[in-house]
Amino acid sequence: MATSDLLDLSGKVIVITGGAQGIGEATAELCAARGASVVIVDYNAEVGTKTATRLSEGSQHVDFVATDVRDAEQVKAVFDFVQQKYQRLDGLVCGAGVLIGPWLQPEEFPIEDFERTLDINMKGAFLCSKYAAPMLEASGKGVMILIASIAGVSAASSSLAYGASKGGVNGLGMTLESHLRPRGIRVNVLCPGNIVTAMKLSVEIAAATREGRSVDEAIKQAEQNYGVPAGVARMIAFMLTEEADYLRGALFTR
Repeated sequence: MATSDLLDLSGKVIVITGGAQGIGEATAELCAARGASVVIVDYNAEVGTKTATRLSEGSQHVDFVATDVRDAEQVKAVFDFVQQKYQRLDGLVCGAGVLIGPWLQPEEFPIEDFERTLDINMKGAFLCSKYAAPMLEASGKGVMILIASIAGVSAASSSLAYGASKGGVNGLGMTLESHLRPRGIRVNVLCPGNIVTAMKLSVEIAAATREGRSVDEAIKQAEQNYGVPAGVARMIAFMLTEEADYLRGALFTR
């Protein structure tokens, strides 16, 4: 069997939250290119629609569902849509996330921003797992991937809320793994490091501004030294295949 055959995702149906841009977009693009039917879930309807339209060119099957992952009814509607259109779900990638309040001290951090971050990053992952689990079990070898971060897992974060939420995502993933393994669902947590995304660049810009450094130089250094979304997408796409069946627990990227 050729190596390319091992990475083939043909016939699989994969839901990717936060799939309109960044790591999620790169993952949606690669999974679609490898034959999967992809459902992009994102809050940003304009960007999500454009991404799905672009990726649907040719023979790829890419849908977009505008969703606020904090809302249980909206999340449930995503999986109702998948069930109605495809009658199966093979993979879930929980990548929806925000980073708010870089470099703020505890007394400076607005409570509503802290709560919003945890609701999107952690509660959103839980809601997706809640409604995806029965469908992933029915597929026989379902895969659930929660995207955490080195922040809150093996390193600190510029944002108190982001670090707390990603630590929570890691804990959620560890617990889901023990609950869902007996049901035939593999759960992994992926912890990216410094990756050039709009979110990460916003942190670099905030740091440069705060420290009186050149914003342009900060962006240039980040683009030279940090990883790219496509590199993380390659890991995720592999993790969604049966070749990754022996992977356990949390995995880290550059």
